[in-house]
Amino acid sequence: MTMSDADWWSLLRELDEPVPRVEHGLSPESILRAMVDGTVPQSVLTAWNERAESGAGDGLEMPRQFDLAATQGRFDRLAERLSEAFGCQCVAVRPQDSACFGSIEIPAEASRSRTKRTRIPLSLGVSVSNFGGLATYGASTPWGHKSHLHPDDRARVEEALIGLGYLLVPEHILAAPYDGPNGWVFGPTDDATWSTRFFDYL
Repeated sequence: MTMSDADWWSLLRELDEPVPRVEHGLSPESILRAMVDGTVPQSVLTAWNERAESGAGDGLEMPRQFDLAATQGRFDRLAERLSEAFGCQCVAVRPQDSACFGSIEIPAEASRSRTKRTRIPLSLGVSVSNFGGLATYGASTPWGHKSHLHPDDRARVEEALIGLGYLLVPEHILAAPYDGPNGWVFGPTDDATWSTRFFDYL
């Protein structure tokens, strides 16, 4: 499915519903720390536990109506398809405290992508968001090098993603500065992008 930039912006802004600031400025990390110290107000604990129930998202790390079983099942099938397409075992990783549901690494020895001048083999990473079936991929480029994604690698990754109904977000859209309603999450930093919002730690 081909989408215009306007279509992408409309979709991303629809997925990015405004979320109130966490009560008392407590982040997940500070709540855990406070629980150890025994200083979390009961009202905050109750709200946090309700949000953490199965299928309940907070709108930041996952949508409020989040289907964990369906998302996990599709992610597992993606890992299988990529493993078949590249003829190797692709490792899947699930991050915590992130809008990214998971990432799948395609090892360098199975990839045809290389750095531009030195021709160093590159591993590839495929990431899917908790939101709207969004997906992105790229090469893990060593510092100081420029990567070249081989067309065969692109074709295999995109075929697997599109075949499972993922929406491959264009790089220039993800690289745009984040200007959505939940900027408070990122604090005073001015380097948050739409990739940060839907594929990174929050």
